[in-house]
Amino acid sequence: MVDWSKAYTSSWRVMRVNPDTWEDADELTGIRSVSIRRDSTEDAPLLETADVVAEKQADWDLEEGWYRVELLAEQGAEFERVALATLLMESVRGVADRQVADCSITGRSVLAPAADEMMADGEYAPARTDGAAWVASKLRACTPAPVEVEGSFTLEENVVFDSGSSVLKACWTVLDSANWCMRISGRGEVSISRMPDEPSLVLDTANAKLVRSGGVEYERDRSKVPNRYIAVDGKSSAAAVNSDPGSRVSTVRRGRNVDFYDPAPNRVDGESLQAYAERRLEEESTVRMPRTYSREYAEGVVPFCIVRGSIASVGLDGDLRVMSQDVECSHDVTVTETSGLEVKEYRAWQTA
Repeated sequence: MVDWSKAYTSSWRVMRVNPDTWEDADELTGIRSVSIRRDSTEDAPLLETADVVAEKQADWDLEEGWYRVELLAEQGAEFERVALATLLMESVRGVADRQVADCSITGRSVLAPAADEMMADGEYAPARTDGAAWVASKLRACTPAPVEVEGSFTLEENVVFDSGSSVLKACWTVLDSANWCMRISGRGEVSISRMPDEPSLVLDTANAKLVRSGGVEYERDRSKVPNRYIAVDGKSSAAAVNSDPGSRVSTVRRGRNVDFYDPAPNRVDGESLQAYAERRLEEESTVRMPRTYSREYAEGVVPFCIVRGSIASVGLDGDLRVMSQDVECSHDVTVTETSGLEVKEYRAWQTA
């Protein structure tokens, strides 16, 4: 196995993917550079996009389809082929000079077909449905990518979608109701699960060499954190209030109410409206304090994963949830990552 913290030689290739088998087919030649962007911070994120530059003849045109970016790494006698991203590539632009062009190709994640397809007007996810299985079925109807589900949750009421909602937006709406997520592997395999709570990467003193020099940017902002969550379901309402004097955002510490009003609760797993309000206040009160840093590549770390830090001297201390990544593929792989240190300013169990 390659030790990513030590020097290795790298080369890159982009392989066309057979949508029926989801395995490599022929190679897209002439690759000059690859940049991958991963982001989970939007309302209905695609989770990853990429820009690939290839040297081609000026009259060359891209064959639309599925492509896989692969790293070929050598370190002494060790060799690894690692899939970094599997993407739908559809468009190309370039600059031609004497019949040769640098062609820029844009790729979107395996969730792209679900972003392109709209839900029918009035369509909804029915009450008493397994929400995770519902999302998986919608994605499988759109994309050839493998979709796996880890666990289940039950919707307590119909989840109705706004007119013009994409299938992807509908899927995220259902997952958000239970605080679940989607992650995409380098092979383009989608996993649907609860938010991970165990680390995919540990940055401790032993792994400190994975963190590149340049410091760690940080941010602390609690201004938008509510201390009262009001859920209204028809004629019924429930309110959860953070009055904990130990919390920096509570009604006691602030001396005022900061409200979150929810006119369309999406309860799950048999919870009451009050329990829903308590759970949602805890979720909305989980503050992510961003840390941005550059590190060496580590396989399997994507948005929503946990990076467990114990390098207090640079601010990487505690469980950090990955929010976004910029992956630069050159002589090696550099990951510029923004992760959020999760601080719970309110816990629902404290009111039980």
